Amino acid sequence: MHTSSRVHLRSTAVLLVLALAAGACSQAPSSPTAPSSVLSRGAAPQTGPPVAGDTLPSPTALGANRFMAFGDSITYGTTSSFDGAFLFDAGATTSYPAQLQSELRASFPTQNVSVENRGVPGDEAIRAVSSGRFAQAMATFRPQGLILLEGINDLNNGESVNSVVTALGQMIDIARLYNTTVLVSTMFQTCESTDPNTGRVRLNATNLIVPFNSAIRGMAAGRQNVYVVDIYGVMGNNCGPDGGFGLLGGDGLHPSVNGYSVMASTYASALRLRFPVAGSFQ
Repeated sequence: MHTSSRVHLRSTAVLLVLALAAGACSQAPSSPTAPSSVLSRGAAPQTGPPVAGDTLPSPTALGANRFMAFGDSITYGTTSSFDGAFLFDAGATTSYPAQLQSELRASFPTQNVSVENRGVPGDEAIRAVSSGRFAQAMATFRPQGLILLEGINDLNNGESVNSVVTALGQMIDIARLYNTTVLVSTMFQTCESTDPNTGRVRLNATNLIVPFNSAIRGMAAGRQNVYVVDIYGVMGNNCGPDGGFGLLGGDGLHPSVNGYSVMASTYASALRLRFPVAGSFQ
């Protein structure tokens, strides 16, 4: 066979193969293509709403276990009754820090949760800053979370709302130097009272509580890792003739045992919210 004939036959064969391939590509496959091994393992993004079983249960751990409650006699755990005089006690088991610690330990038994009680009866926010008491407490304990409730004694002693809130802001600034998350608390509504033993009227700065709380919210706004816990809203008004919910003692200033329990539960909820642990669900 001549060379020209062999070239012609080869060209014809190539064209035939190309034609057959084109025809195969134009036809629809007779069955779906099997998924790749990667996609069949669920690596592809999933679409559509989650099924009911996708709901996450409650967390089983906190993102921190070392907390400090700082303040005055309300943090210390003082109770008050008008059985002839004010009654001050340590509140070892009924103070809100003690109840808070017990609640968190029961909820997270695998963590050694501690709530340090740094409440001092009669303490004032301005004095806590100027004396160095707050700075010393932070340096000694170095908490991961701080609960700050202070200022009512300042207000009772004639200090302005602005000066007290400025002192709270200074404490927060010190806490943030330690990278501590701060839960600053509003003050519950206090009530006027009369000591049945001495006849002394105690005003308890009742008319300053609302502006004081508003100033606290304004001071805390925009600060990183600083959150307001609204104890004022939770405690309600206990100044009626029937004592409202009975969350304050007879002096109109110190919570009852039930009041401290409400405070502890409120702070526990706030800590769960602000110290979550990713992947701590079971």
